[in-house]
Amino acid sequence: MDGFMRGFYSISEWILRFAYVNILWILFTIFGLVVFGFFPSTIAMFAVVRKWILKQHDIPVFKSFWITYKKEFVKANLLGLVICSLGFLTYSNITIVEATTVPTFKLLYIPNTIVIFIFLLTSLYIFPVFSHFDVHLGEGIKNAFILMVVNPIPTLCMATLTGFLGFIYLKLPGLLPFFSGSLTSYILMWISNYVFNRTVKLSVENAGVKG
Repeated sequence: MDGFMRGFYSISEWILRFAYVNILWILFTIFGLVVFGFFPSTIAMFAVVRKWILKQHDIPVFKSFWITYKKEFVKANLLGLVICSLGFLTYSNITIVEATTVPTFKLLYIPNTIVIFIFLLTSLYIFPVFSHFDVHLGEGIKNAFILMVVNPIPTLCMATLTGFLGFIYLKLPGLLPFFSGSLTSYILMWISNYVFNRTVKLSVENAGVKG
């Protein structure tokens, strides 16, 4: 019975943690008038769940969230501007191709679809990269793209699990205020952390071979 109660308490504690971070994510997004709050709030959320993944379970959640939110506010919004601009550009291209009646332009549909696919997969690594590494904007986006390309299986897992969670949230919208961001960010950060560690290990091994 004691083991059961400990397990129940541990599960309840984690549920509350995820719900708390998700509510912070929503509140700080609103605090930044949504447009200027979403990306800093998301970076802050990833920073918190990253610490959990690194076994730092006793961190002051609100303080960690707030510090990251303030520190990364400008960079996060610049990142958001780049992501939204690229997203709008790719969406506009595919919309124009679909609307055109020129057969030659119709041939551009497949390349544009591939670009959108690459853009979405790269986006899975964007927030983990900027939460884990202290990198400049362009370098972070480049690293996210490279990690996506050289890690097809983890990337597929991230896309599949994100899609599955999206399906669950559609079926159970009551979960959205409590777990939509926090649970998704935890899964993406957990897989990304595995990719980061494996990349570092391979780099060390390759350096040893060259030496």
